[in-house]
Amino acid sequence: MTRTRKVVWEPTLEQRGKSNLWRFMEQEQIPDYETLLRRSEEDVSWFWDAFIRFAGIEFARPYRRIVDGSKGLPWPEWFVDGKINLVHNFLDKWAEDDRTAKRPALLWEGEAEEERRFTFAELQREVNRFANTLNSLGVARGDRVAIYMPMIPETVISLYGIYKAGAVAVPLFSGFGPEAVAVRLRDVEAKAVVTADGFYRGGQQVLLKHVLDKALDSSPSVKSVLVAERLGEKALLVPGRDWLWSDRMAQASDQYETVETDAEEPCMVSYSSGTTGSPKGIVHVHGGIAVKTAEVGMFIYDTQPDDIFTMVTDFGWMMGQLPLFSAHSVAAPFLIYEGSPMHPHPGRLYEIIDKYKVSVFGAPATALRLLKTYAEAFRGKADLSSLRILGHTGEPIDEETWSWYLSWTNGRAPIINGSGGTEVFAEILSSVCVAPQKATCLGATPAVGAKVVDELGNPVPAGKSGYLVFTVPQPAQTRGFWKNRQRYLDTYFPLGEQMWWQGDMVTVDEDGFWFHLGRADDVIKVSGRRTGPGELEDVVNQHPGVLEAAAIGVPHSVKGEAIVLFVVMKPGASLDASALKGHVSSTLGKPYEPVEIYAVSDLPKTRTQKIMRRLIKQRFLGEKLGDTSSLMNPAALESLPVRTKIDS
Repeated sequence: MTRTRKVVWEPTLEQRGKSNLWRFMEQEQIPDYETLLRRSEEDVSWFWDAFIRFAGIEFARPYRRIVDGSKGLPWPEWFVDGKINLVHNFLDKWAEDDRTAKRPALLWEGEAEEERRFTFAELQREVNRFANTLNSLGVARGDRVAIYMPMIPETVISLYGIYKAGAVAVPLFSGFGPEAVAVRLRDVEAKAVVTADGFYRGGQQVLLKHVLDKALDSSPSVKSVLVAERLGEKALLVPGRDWLWSDRMAQASDQYETVETDAEEPCMVSYSSGTTGSPKGIVHVHGGIAVKTAEVGMFIYDTQPDDIFTMVTDFGWMMGQLPLFSAHSVAAPFLIYEGSPMHPHPGRLYEIIDKYKVSVFGAPATALRLLKTYAEAFRGKADLSSLRILGHTGEPIDEETWSWYLSWTNGRAPIINGSGGTEVFAEILSSVCVAPQKATCLGATPAVGAKVVDELGNPVPAGKSGYLVFTVPQPAQTRGFWKNRQRYLDTYFPLGEQMWWQGDMVTVDEDGFWFHLGRADDVIKVSGRRTGPGELEDVVNQHPGVLEAAAIGVPHSVKGEAIVLFVVMKPGASLDASALKGHVSSTLGKPYEPVEIYAVSDLPKTRTQKIMRRLIKQRFLGEKLGDTSSLMNPAALESLPVRTKIDS
């Protein structure tokens, strides 16, 4: 069903020649990108050893072997016998080098246009104070420390301080309610929590500590809470447990020797929502995160030391930390913004790009569609000439929005469109700046071994949709789920331990370009044809009155499943269901005509702007809802229609 698309972007000789990827290929005498992909999959140890040397990644004790795969794809051991702490490579080595110590490391923009800036040397001193503060509160190597924080500098200081001390970070989304927080704190047996009294979002105060207090009522493992004073509101402090950030940090030394952690030593437990039941505690380790995120930064986002890198994200998810590490892998500054990208007006992101001269920018499709709809009047007023790389990840992006995004720089800057996940802390597929692009395309990346297969694991031909798997071990793939080995195997190896089931539906066209069609869980099977929701929604979003859409499949006695659409209309537009049905069927064919279309005010999404189609379907069919803790807008789910009868 995939429609043919033309190549619309190609790198210039200058863009290609200056890129990190091309310089690496020249160093290793690789003639073209296809050769790099093939050799990296055939000789994984060569690729990662060569990259570590190219990137200047430093181990406290050298590894004696890149990877030991004797236990199979689910359980590789990386950088065998090596010692490495990711903070050394992303902070310490820059702060302790006179050439980079005074370079900007962290830039912060508050919702009310407040600014804070830290050089690498200044950031290291704060991180050292925080690591000392943790130790003074009884946090030891291996203890779990949860981070329930907004987008403020103290969040970055906390993360690096936890890693520096050899403790294990547990990021929690700042939009979680009390029970979602408590479930994760209990599961990981967190010893301490770092939070803030609150933050600003859309001009409103969010009282974060108040939410945490309710969660702590049923979290007996937590012995200490550090509270950063963002609002200046008097948060409730429990004597002996709760401490103000400013008080404890003022007492701490700014000198701290980074713990030399083993390459396979856990540094993080990052929770991902499950389809049903409890969330999954995804375990990550120092060596894998340090090396893989540097590769993403240098080869995928082509980050250079003079770049200013920012992304619309949240530190409760891996896409908060990944761009931070990507920037700091080359001593580039990372910019974080606290508030809503639509406050106090829809052009706020354009103002920030202009003000800070951002050169690497990333946003999810939902944020881009909002900008396209509400902020065009502001785009022309901002200077976007600094932009060099445009990023997008997570959800499939529709062709119209992708093309509009490309127009930000009149087609000069490539769109780095990726699909990966928390479980691998990186991309599996991504476009890159040395290869041509078709609208919405992704691409193969080195040393992954991505393939498209059917339900039985057999390869599918070009132009046919299938399921994304990878067959080459990844440095940052999870070392399993926290306290649940079997659930890990059941989740990612349903086809056997020779291939990792990623969970996305994709296709590769006849020219070798990859396209993301949505989550495998969301696949719709109409008259025997399996279709990802992304391709359907791409067509729906081309309709001039539609802002965004979600497609689900519901049981149908003849077709197997029938398509139901939920659409958010643009301001002033009204739904003409008949016309929209005709638009879909004329573009994709009569079998794909929706049987029902509903206009809704909003679609339920995670904080990373992923539309939760699974929950939409469960709500619509009146089924028991799975895990809803990651929703940023639960009211959108509650307002959806519920179908009482399935028509045939």
